[in-house]
Amino acid sequence: MVDKSRLAVTKGELGPVCDGCGTLMTFGESCTIDGQYVCWDCYVRLTGAEPSTDSKSNPGLRIS
Repeated sequence: MVDKSRLAVTKGELGPVCDGCGTLMTFGESCTIDGQYVCWDCYVRLTGAEPSTDSKSNPGLRIS
């Protein structure tokens, strides 16, 4: 359970504040590392993890 002093309202939802940079997040946007809530940018910086997807377009897939 997150400490209530580390909560804030953002985008109309209650959520944690990033322990790395102070960004307001929803619980759906947050990642946890050793009991701390962090944003995606801090998660990547702390863990060295990279997204498993690429940003290449797929010309054969048409979505309208």
